[in-house]
Amino acid sequence: MKKLTLILLALLIATPVLAIDYWGGPPPGTWNRGEAGTTFEHYTFETPTPGGPADVFDNPFGVPGFELLGGFEYGQWECPPDMNPDGVVTGWHCIEPNGGAIELRIPNTEMIDGEKYIFIQLTSSKAPNGVDVQGFGSSSNGYSVDPWPTGRPHIQWPSPAPFGGAWYTYNFGFVIRPNPQMETITIHVPYCTVIDQIVVDTICTGTVANEVQTLDSIKALFR
Repeated sequence: MKKLTLILLALLIATPVLAIDYWGGPPPGTWNRGEAGTTFEHYTFETPTPGGPADVFDNPFGVPGFELLGGFEYGQWECPPDMNPDGVVTGWHCIEPNGGAIELRIPNTEMIDGEKYIFIQLTSSKAPNGVDVQGFGSSSNGYSVDPWPTGRPHIQWPSPAPFGGAWYTYNFGFVIRPNPQMETITIHVPYCTVIDQIVVDTICTGTVANEVQTLDSIKALFR
């Protein structure tokens, strides 16, 4: 019986905990996944690898990835069934006394006359200290980054999170001008934050990457 118990425990630890994409896509009336010029990245952190490609993604411009900045430890924590039917989540716990960060790197296609819209979902046990977005490419004038309202609320889940926190799914919107060759998203978190998962949806506006939606029609959606 003891041997059977140990085998079952090993199987439980080795079984990945599936993360849920709560919103299922960008805000209604903006864009749909799979359209021309869009990308989708889901960082589920189902394995203890402290960097590498997104677990699930659809990006025609390259392979997106992440890197942890500062001290983190991997683990598994209880959560309410509404948040995950398994009742547990896996992810990264920040053990850096002054806080840490996770940097996402997303390949893109550069367009001088375009803009890049980004929708971010972060499920964590504490609110981030900040979210920084940067564009990289050949623009001689650099890249500007501005927030845009997603129209979606942050979701609070019903039971307490570990280390005195509270489970939330936060969401953020940004627009980069002009459309860069690559962007980074750096999410800064305080000490003892558990990061469960991150979902990113983007769209490149302009005639080259997206012939269906014009620049003016996209901009109007976020006013």
